[in-house]
Amino acid sequence: MTQMQDRATRGRRARWLWIREPAWISLVALILRISVMAVLLAHNKLGWGANELGGIARALVEGHGFSSAFHDARGPTAWFAPAYPALLAGVFRVFGVETRASAIVAILLNVVFASLTAAILVRLGREQLHETAGIIAAWTWAISPPLLFMPWLLWETCLSGMVFAFSFMMTLRLTEASSLRDWGQCGAIWGLAGLVNPATLAPLPALAIYAAVRNRRWQGFVITTLMCALCILPWTARNFFALGRLVPVRSNFWPELYFANAADFDLHPLGNSMLYQREGEALFVADMKARAVDVVRSNPGVFCRQTRKRIVAFWAQPAQLSPFPVSLFLMSLGGIFIAWQRSRPWFAYLSVFVLYPLVYYATYDFARFRYPIEPLMYGLAAYFLCELLAGLRKVPGLRQEDGKPPLET
Repeated sequence: MTQMQDRATRGRRARWLWIREPAWISLVALILRISVMAVLLAHNKLGWGANELGGIARALVEGHGFSSAFHDARGPTAWFAPAYPALLAGVFRVFGVETRASAIVAILLNVVFASLTAAILVRLGREQLHETAGIIAAWTWAISPPLLFMPWLLWETCLSGMVFAFSFMMTLRLTEASSLRDWGQCGAIWGLAGLVNPATLAPLPALAIYAAVRNRRWQGFVITTLMCALCILPWTARNFFALGRLVPVRSNFWPELYFANAADFDLHPLGNSMLYQREGEALFVADMKARAVDVVRSNPGVFCRQTRKRIVAFWAQPAQLSPFPVSLFLMSLGGIFIAWQRSRPWFAYLSVFVLYPLVYYATYDFARFRYPIEPLMYGLAAYFLCELLAGLRKVPGLRQEDGKPPLET
């Protein structure tokens, strides 16, 4: 009888093993997101509109090079990183330039990127925090309503989240025994992340130093840094020859700093001033840099107040979902604190929280800008909850024994 019970128990457990598999979690995430996209397609008109990335992809397909980000502008641009427009150009070649079919394919690609992120969360949890925490984080990522709508945005956001989570995981793997080849591969992955979204490179120096200290391989830090730089170098060289200025990846920081703090969008390239179109990107960026510096210098108090508001808003957006974003942020901090207590890689997570948002504190606080680091936030929040529940089980009077409820006093 005991053997039969044991076999039955093992059979029941085996039937539920799928719930721990990254492939199944990603599949559920994929199905849910496709379902949501289908509903949105049925009730909304899908089009490219004034999509700057689509404009660049069109120029690439038509043989004009990486240019034409804005209306009536035909000159070269580095306003955006090159990876996602190049991906869209490939979609346009097969499914038509800025057609409904190409938009649907771009959305489906975003769905795939977002769904694969769930699998990365499982791996990251198993390797660095706690296996159960990774599984809970992945399932939460798969079914969380705010995340189900993100693929609708025809932008690089979903790709940035997947690539950054993978880059972060690969860097933490270097803290264990690793070859110089592993360090070089990690640097190449970070180079790809930078060509998708250069803001994701902000924590790289701290993460690489952390891995080098843990592994005691400073030559690995040099190799990772050099490999990342080499991957980005061809694009930087292109920008120098095309624009006549040193632009590592993107050229739009100073204009965005001006627009965000002067609240003056009359000169924005999307508007009707045509200043960008007349001057060209290089002169326009230089002009906006001078204006931005003047705004900050002449109103430092206002700039500081606006920055404080953006810091709060970055972690609290979108306001319509309050208090979920703030709760996620606070649980993430709790996860970092417990990781510090348990000798987990707390410094790596903290460096992302500190360094990644800096550029957005000075410019914009849109909710989608936080998305690339949200996989880490979900992982930390799940880790915090797992450790909290584990601690509660140890509290006298709350622990259940033999399947019986705790006795009341």
